[in-house]
Amino acid sequence: MRYDFQKNGFTETEKFSEKPFIIGSDRTLTEEEVYGLHLQLIEKIRALEIPKGHPVCIYGEKEALFPVAMLTLISLDIPYIPIDAIMPAGRIEKIREQTGSKVLINCSAKTCEVPFGIRILNDLEIVREQTVSEFTSLTNGLDPVRYILFTSGSTGTPKGVQITRSALNSFVEWYLSWPLITADSVFMNQAPFSFDVSLCDFIAAFGKGSTMILNDYAILKSGLGFLERLKQYHATTLVCTPSFVLIYLSVPEFNAGHYPAINQFIFMGEELPVATVKKVRQRFPTAKVVNAFGPTEATVVTTYIDVTDAVLAEYPKALPIGYCRPNAEMLILNKDEESGIGEIGLVGQNLSIGYFRDEEKTQKAFIFENGRRIYKTGDVGYTKNNLFFYLGRNDNQVKLNGYRIELEEISNVLLTHPHIKNATVVPLTSGHVTKKIISFVIVDSAGFRNINEELKRFLLNYLPSYMIPSEFIVKEEFPLNSNYKTDKKALLDHYLTGI
Repeated sequence: MRYDFQKNGFTETEKFSEKPFIIGSDRTLTEEEVYGLHLQLIEKIRALEIPKGHPVCIYGEKEALFPVAMLTLISLDIPYIPIDAIMPAGRIEKIREQTGSKVLINCSAKTCEVPFGIRILNDLEIVREQTVSEFTSLTNGLDPVRYILFTSGSTGTPKGVQITRSALNSFVEWYLSWPLITADSVFMNQAPFSFDVSLCDFIAAFGKGSTMILNDYAILKSGLGFLERLKQYHATTLVCTPSFVLIYLSVPEFNAGHYPAINQFIFMGEELPVATVKKVRQRFPTAKVVNAFGPTEATVVTTYIDVTDAVLAEYPKALPIGYCRPNAEMLILNKDEESGIGEIGLVGQNLSIGYFRDEEKTQKAFIFENGRRIYKTGDVGYTKNNLFFYLGRNDNQVKLNGYRIELEEISNVLLTHPHIKNATVVPLTSGHVTKKIISFVIVDSAGFRNINEELKRFLLNYLPSYMIPSEFIVKEEFPLNSNYKTDKKALLDHYLTGI
């Protein structure tokens, strides 16, 4: 059984492999069971007469139904919006209001606190509280939106990145040509479905017939539970951020001797340090190490490089992010003539059509130049011998453990607290890698008993856990620079020197 993303349908459905296909956090499904569940879900959705263009939210935490629901909505040309069960209700409500979505597929046994007009539960029971006439259709002509991923937004409102059929199919065609992605591959999925890194496991499973092991937050938190599943199911491939694999490199037993099936690490989502690759290669000397780069707006990733010993030897300090993929183009915008450094721009069919119902942000990020539509990534870099190199960000966005975070979104939420007079958020970095986020605040006379715990609890009502600052530092006033703006560098210097 395979799913043809170009034709938008299953093939070879008359024969099924008996091996485990989707190993969820709740149950294991074979290919035949997945196909049967897919057909049941299609029947349920069609009976609801939901307009094709109406976005449907999928809520859960790595249950086996989650990827089946994703694929089912794709097959029906209905945009899906993945919602992590750990996401606070306030953020889910913002997404629901922004998209107008009235339909939720709840893959979890946990109840979503935000109300939806129609809810399809994990046993496929339908709970309906609104009529079809109340639903709007959001169409995009002959190129329907496949999914909308919400990333951090500087105004406090999440940005919805819209990826269409042509953009997704463009990535699928390239990705499925990568070496070592076969029907025998076993992908150890750990990235949440709201993070586009997870699509690599999803596409390999349905496009090639690979096995996909889904690991929820409880498994990831336990550490040893993740390693036990890695061994139990003979996982071959780990697609993750460099920060994630570092957690397990601290375990001495995480090596080829104990996990002989592992033959590939695919790193994306943040910069890959040379030191991390060396540690991986020491533990897994025969495994392939891939470095890939690309923003959500360009459909998962745009570059690829096999980090061999020769590559490590040639670039001992900073690795290239790779060669640009076929049928796309990378540019260096506003290039400095002497250094060749500038902002990385992307061109191609893989680009998003823009941010959902936010024309201002769309026009700012997607520009037209010489007849071409270019996405300005906000990443600074340069190119040498057709290889691209990343040097950092040129705006107020950072990546922490692979998640894109707009620092202003955190400060804007902090400023809604009744006892916060002013707030700013700064990243603590090493090289170009963000290690943690720190918030500086000015409080009123009421003060706090335990500012760290109280502000963390407050923010968790509105922001995902990965956006919560590690520390909150109280200041009587903020230093200003020559433009009379808060001098974040001075604040960080004060923090590092203990002043």
